[in-house]
Amino acid sequence: MQNAMWLASIFGPFLMIMGIWMLFYHENMMKVCTSVKNTPGVMYMMGVVNLLIGLTVLSQFNMWAWQLSLLVTIFGWVVLIRGLMAFFVPQFLVKKTMSKAQTLKIKGIIVLVWGFGMCWLAFWM
Repeated sequence: MQNAMWLASIFGPFLMIMGIWMLFYHENMMKVCTSVKNTPGVMYMMGVVNLLIGLTVLSQFNMWAWQLSLLVTIFGWVVLIRGLMAFFVPQFLVKKTMSKAQTLKIKGIIVLVWGFGMCWLAFWM
């Protein structure tokens, strides 16, 4: 459980910040997505970073128990799969990321709530 709390203390605030950014600056998110789509090197680096983060998280904590720490495990798997997708199906990943402004707001809310759950695990449990 200590590893889960440590990982949640890092990625919880990160996800909260990203969620707030996605909610209030979704125009900038669309610009970033367009830039990534047009630059294969950035997509490659995104894949490398996501793979490293996902594997690191899963090597430290990979427990499928129905409790708040499950958010850490799911985060590790989502980031790992996203990294693999950046290597093997980058156009699919870009297409799924490039959405309407309303869809980006919904994704921002999901990321914000996920980050809040991880912060709750790290700082208040």
